Amino acid sequence: MSVEVATRDPRFRYWVQSAKKELEGKLGTTFSLSNGMLGLRGAHEECPAWGRPEFYVAATYADGPAELLGFHDTDHILTHPDRITPQALATVGRQSIQTLPNLPFPVALRIAVGDETFSFETHKVLTSERMLEIDHACMQRTLVFRDKAGRRTRIDSSRFVSMVDPNLICLRARVQRLNHDAPLALGGFLYEDVSNTNGIRLWQAGRRFAEETVRGMECITVGTGLTVAIAQAEQIRETATETFIDLFAVAGEMPLDVARERAQAARAKGYDACADDHRQQYQAIREASRVEFDANAATVQGFNFGQMHLHMAFSPVAEKTGVPIKGLTGHGYRFLTFWDMDFHMFPYYLMTRPREVRKLLEYRFNQLPQYRRNAQRWGAAGAQVPWETNTRGEEETAPWLCLQEREIHISADAAYMFKRYAEVTGDAQVMQDMGAEFTFETARFYASRLRWNAAKHRYDLPDIGCPDQYHTFADNNIFISLWAHWNLTYAAEIYPTYGSVATAIGVSAEEARQWAEMAGKLYLIEPDADGIIEEFDGFFGLDADLDGISETYCRHSQAVKQPDVLAAFIPFEARYSREIRRRNWAFYNARTLHGSSLSLPGMAYAAARCGLNDEALYNLHQSCRMDLDDVNLDTERGVHVSGGAVEWGAVVNGFGGLDATAEGLILQPNLPRQWTRLAFTVYWHFQKVDIEITHDAITVALGAARPCTVPLRVGDNGWRELSAGSRTVFGR
Repeated sequence: MSVEVATRDPRFRYWVQSAKKELEGKLGTTFSLSNGMLGLRGAHEECPAWGRPEFYVAATYADGPAELLGFHDTDHILTHPDRITPQALATVGRQSIQTLPNLPFPVALRIAVGDETFSFETHKVLTSERMLEIDHACMQRTLVFRDKAGRRTRIDSSRFVSMVDPNLICLRARVQRLNHDAPLALGGFLYEDVSNTNGIRLWQAGRRFAEETVRGMECITVGTGLTVAIAQAEQIRETATETFIDLFAVAGEMPLDVARERAQAARAKGYDACADDHRQQYQAIREASRVEFDANAATVQGFNFGQMHLHMAFSPVAEKTGVPIKGLTGHGYRFLTFWDMDFHMFPYYLMTRPREVRKLLEYRFNQLPQYRRNAQRWGAAGAQVPWETNTRGEEETAPWLCLQEREIHISADAAYMFKRYAEVTGDAQVMQDMGAEFTFETARFYASRLRWNAAKHRYDLPDIGCPDQYHTFADNNIFISLWAHWNLTYAAEIYPTYGSVATAIGVSAEEARQWAEMAGKLYLIEPDADGIIEEFDGFFGLDADLDGISETYCRHSQAVKQPDVLAAFIPFEARYSREIRRRNWAFYNARTLHGSSLSLPGMAYAAARCGLNDEALYNLHQSCRMDLDDVNLDTERGVHVSGGAVEWGAVVNGFGGLDATAEGLILQPNLPRQWTRLAFTVYWHFQKVDIEITHDAITVALGAARPCTVPLRVGDNGWRELSAGSRTVFGR
């Protein structure tokens, strides 16, 4: 007699069978869940001492000592020689670092068989499997253990962080007796024996309550004094052979009584209803940003994993939090926002969540006063976006590093978001409301950073840190100089249109004219006789020996952590021919050591855009496996969320050949020979556009909900106006 078995689709299921303590850091990351407000690591719900249970609430930053981060090696490429001395470090305050506190694990579970409470330390674990349902954003776990009396018990649990209620986490566990009839006792609790890095706790307990089926507590953040309430309600039911427990946890900056009421309300609604709501909402998010292609299952699995984390990282209060570099999945980079949000993630969210992405513009604009003060701190004018920041908008980079005043491309990265949003959505009002002022102030910043080179009759941009981060003291880096040139030029161009904004902040016509003049005289490294663009002044003279390169031994070498020149091709592709881009891809591919998680997807993107499809596929696959296979041996610190955004760009903009312009959408497909189909959904002027590409045809279907036409150009053909609700097939 055959028994039907449900097949696991590896494109949407990722599972690991292991209870090894040494893997818990990596597995905690890969099985983490979030909704942008709450972040729950994939730890065992029984919370063994080695299990690293971690739970974070967005925007609840606490102050902590430098030991949270750990001082860099004095020879590290990112340290500043004057700031890493014992004398300098002695001035670093005890509360010099901000991060989110690791709060009590909200869905902890206690299970007893007879009079013995299960523990990983005292019971034999026969199997331990965690499975991520990528298409549902939930985690399943199966655990079978045996006690000293030989009794075997099985626990099957499921958990999710609700995409409907931003403050809700639900867990259901089913416990089965496999070879005994001993009594079972189940109960939920809040696991409080948690801390941040190096055993440092960043919260203090406030009020509490505890009853038989509901419990809760307040956590008060160190230094910042924020109060986070956590409440947990449980529901138990039994059958002859099984016992079920459902846990409903509510957490956030709210009164404890409110958290309690909401947890109890979720319990009254029931696990099944909450889970159905979550799945439906998550399915709607997935469908609104779908990408489908028929690569090998391992590539697709990793790609879908990255897309899931992009969905989970976008906070319902993103105007306050931005999108932290690792979402809420781990302590790496202390939940701060970097250029990853502006340069890498924003283009993805712009094309897939255009209404919500405006929150990222609000995040940057609302912090503009702090950015002005940051520029003044470093002796510059205008507004300088901090290299690392959080909800308070101040520079959060570790004070002994050299990046704060040197990684200055981020200011233009941020300004560019406003321009692109206005172009792609058609919402030009954003420039009047926010974008023009932001752009003027960042132009002022770059104008103050340029230096006139009288001997060569040009402006230089000296003493900056290259984004590749193996060369942090350089002059005229092409990536940064191109951004400064764009910012100055664009600010001068829009000055006549937004004169009232300019007047309000004291920008004169003469100042705008000077911006245009400075941009015209700014030195931009051009391709040499072989078509190669030097990353910065003197790069070609560095040692070509790449052996033994590390972050404490790299400044002498042409090795790059990630290729700045290829990254510059993303916004400034039109400046360079396809042949120039191909030659630079080959040149920098040989010198790139992929020390950054953004390197592999960036290489895939650049290769696909210039027709190097086999090379693009290789780098895309490697990038898609970054976290699941722990390629860079740092997955335990959190998911590389922005890598998923660049992978999307490699597929949609690279192989799909999509360009979104103010005039409309352009398609120049570049489908790999190994694929038969690529389909994706994007938006232009908030109109939904479904695109399917095969080797024979291109099909474009517009949504019917909005009466908005979409201009489209395929290949070298002319523009066509597609109407709402239409479906058009183009031959190839």
